Amino acid sequence: MATKKKSLKYYLSLNWSYTIEQESYNRKTYYIIRVNELPGVCTDAESIEEGMIAIKEAIKGAIKLYLKQGDPIPEPVDKKKFKGNIAYRTSAERHYLLSKIALQESTSLSKTLDLLVDKGIHSLGITSLRK
Repeated sequence: MATKKKSLKYYLSLNWSYTIEQESYNRKTYYIIRVNELPGVCTDAESIEEGMIAIKEAIKGAIKLYLKQGDPIPEPVDKKKFKGNIAYRTSAERHYLLSKIALQESTSLSKTLDLLVDKGIHSLGITSLRK
């Protein structure tokens, strides 16, 4: 059974998430706005409002191109679908080391994993996926 092709209107109605960075160049401030789910789709503007208008046009252009080429289009992930349960497989050695850290910190293994993942995410400079 063939799946129904989604329309441009469908994709434009999705809840895309953005990363907004403030930059300065020659004493002038501008904003770089990226669409987290669409690699390479970004714009810059002198204000966030101006940038949001421009990024919506960039999304529209990118989706039109994806549709024209028949490429799969990444979609935003619905945060409500996540319950916080992850099956995590690792080596016996890493499991031992994580358990040892948890014991030293007087925390559960789950809490230790959360703390280490948070530190890793922070070290990548990701504070959150902002809209």
